[in-house]
Amino acid sequence: MSSELEKLFLTDPVRFTFEIYDSRFDKEYTEFKTVREGYLMIYRKFYPPRIILHANNEDAVRELLSILRNEESKFILFIEPKWVKLLNFPNAKIYPEILMTCNKPNVFRNENVRRLSIEDKEEILTLYGQGLGSVLLQLLSENETTAYGLFLDNHLVSAAYTWIELENVAVIGGVLTKKEFRNKGLATSVVSTLTEDLTKRGKIASLYVREDNSPAIHVYKKIGFKEYWKRLWVSVNTDEKPL
Repeated sequence: MSSELEKLFLTDPVRFTFEIYDSRFDKEYTEFKTVREGYLMIYRKFYPPRIILHANNEDAVRELLSILRNEESKFILFIEPKWVKLLNFPNAKIYPEILMTCNKPNVFRNENVRRLSIEDKEEILTLYGQGLGSVLLQLLSENETTAYGLFLDNHLVSAAYTWIELENVAVIGGVLTKKEFRNKGLATSVVSTLTEDLTKRGKIASLYVREDNSPAIHVYKKIGFKEYWKRLWVSVNTDEKPL
């Protein structure tokens, strides 16, 4: 990664959290392809790869997209909404997302909420399934996440955790509540407690939410999250979509 890119990322750690984290801590999975002032960041720890495209010039965007078409057939692309007209991939599904942030949460306390650990393995796998559950368990085993859950009758029914934590920002993800327990304020308690933990440690709490997920956006606003930025999640030749 060039020093110019590093300087760019540090101008907005909230927006460029993934670029900062992956280039520092997951170098072996991270590749940058640069064109003029733009770049593709290709992250191959997961399959299909996650790819971030950033550029301020339309010609650079077109060139980067051309590289992508020639080199990748199946991927998840993150790109700014203003470039949507340039996305002519076959079999592409586009999901607009909002990046929201909070540094002073309203906390909705519930005595059944507590921090999760590797000891909660079976309940985590039951709630999230083998895929996301295994990811969370790996993060917990490596002490690379902060996770909270709400238990009813000793069963985990709602949870959330951090994907990434840097010195001054953390990205919350994996917000999930069992279907039969939704619309009861459980996720509000879990996310607000997690957000309180993060902000007490001097971090800005951030999260991405689908623009059409009005109930979740309402919950996050109630906690104190505000809109910060927007992006598109573009699924090309995959069935994946954001939660």
